[in-house]
Amino acid sequence: MALDGIYIRPYRPSDFPQIRALLFEGFVTSEGSVTAVATRRSLYKFPAPIAYLLGGVGLGVLARAEPWAWTSPMVAVGVLLCAAPIALFTFIRRAIPRALIAFCESALAADMRDIPAHYGADGFFVAAQPRDDPKPGDAPQDEEVVGYVGLEYLPEKDAHTAEVRRMIVSAKYRRRGLGERLMRAVIARGETIPGLRSIELGTSEYQPGAQRLYERLGWVFAGGRTIREGLLFVDIRHFTRPVGKA
Repeated sequence: MALDGIYIRPYRPSDFPQIRALLFEGFVTSEGSVTAVATRRSLYKFPAPIAYLLGGVGLGVLARAEPWAWTSPMVAVGVLLCAAPIALFTFIRRAIPRALIAFCESALAADMRDIPAHYGADGFFVAAQPRDDPKPGDAPQDEEVVGYVGLEYLPEKDAHTAEVRRMIVSAKYRRRGLGERLMRAVIARGETIPGLRSIELGTSEYQPGAQRLYERLGWVFAGGRTIREGLLFVDIRHFTRPVGKA
């Protein structure tokens, strides 16, 4: 057991309810979730500048309108233009969590539907600690899962490359080095796979803390791509790390 009471161990099927809850916490519900970061950044990412421009034009139109002509078409156009930023950001604040809820649900229906079958007996790690008030006879309640990560290795697809997936740390336990401990468990696992040459991963621009961690542990930028989620354009960044790097 680690000095802080949190230890890294292989996944157990009884962990799944907490795994599922942490997935939504990391992407949707917590203060530092991907949803929260994406919503803040939407204030200056495309198409926000266009909305600001329309709003500015609307203010200019209203400023030029005659004070006694507030029912004129010119005033109506100005009001509509001023409403553009409000309408856009109202839409975005609703669309972002919907998109990320859909992402979580797709993950649960894909590789996380059967974690042992997809990741193997020793390819998915959880960070756990004993509960202060475990419920007698209820094994899933004996421990609290506070983070997890998987190493996806599909030799039939690529025998020389594995991919880090589903890296999550509970918001309450961040900035304690827990993410680094999980990643080192993945690295150690990768080094035991015969013929494995590199470990890859992908992260979004809305996970800057994770990106800094990966770079510190030896991952290097290997390119990126932009995907569209509704009106938002999201930069996905790919990193790679050779197996055996100190």
